[in-house]
Amino acid sequence: MRIRMMCLAATFLILAGAGVAQQTSAGAQQDSEKSVAAHSRADDLAAPKRYYKLDFVLRETDDGKPVNQRTFAMNIAADKPEGEKPTWWNLRSGTRVPLVDGKGGINWVEVGVNLDLRAFDQPNGLQLEITSEISSAATETGNTAPPIRQVKVRSAVLAPVGKPTTVFTADDPASKHQFELQVTPILQR
Repeated sequence: MRIRMMCLAATFLILAGAGVAQQTSAGAQQDSEKSVAAHSRADDLAAPKRYYKLDFVLRETDDGKPVNQRTFAMNIAADKPEGEKPTWWNLRSGTRVPLVDGKGGINWVEVGVNLDLRAFDQPNGLQLEITSEISSAATETGNTAPPIRQVKVRSAVLAPVGKPTTVFTADDPASKHQFELQVTPILQR
């Protein structure tokens, strides 16, 4: 009986010691993981952002013939894909156009280009999430108030650095008018 009690006590001490060792090992591993995570965050903060110039080309065609082409450029800093709060970049270009209403009053309408985007560095290019709002006044209406053409697109593209990439192509449903937006990211040194 005495031998059984000693064996039972020894087994209990061995199991209790293993549990303490396992907890100590788990605590050390958690501390190590926290240290690696903190070091990784510090590396991310220390790593410089990559800066790009984005060249946009907006083409308008009517029945396949070029009507208008506008270019826009903006400089941005790309975020890392795993970033918590990506930066929104904005470009605004436009004009206020007066329109006479039926009562002889004047209403002002803004036409132009609004681009809002986020950019993320990727190994094979620049990932862009772009919201585009493009409007223009039609010129072929004669004496009546011109209709306003408007395109709103939200798209995502992976644009290789130095190569033009089509963001969208959109047809005007009331005519043979078409809008096309391209972007070319250029890495700044």
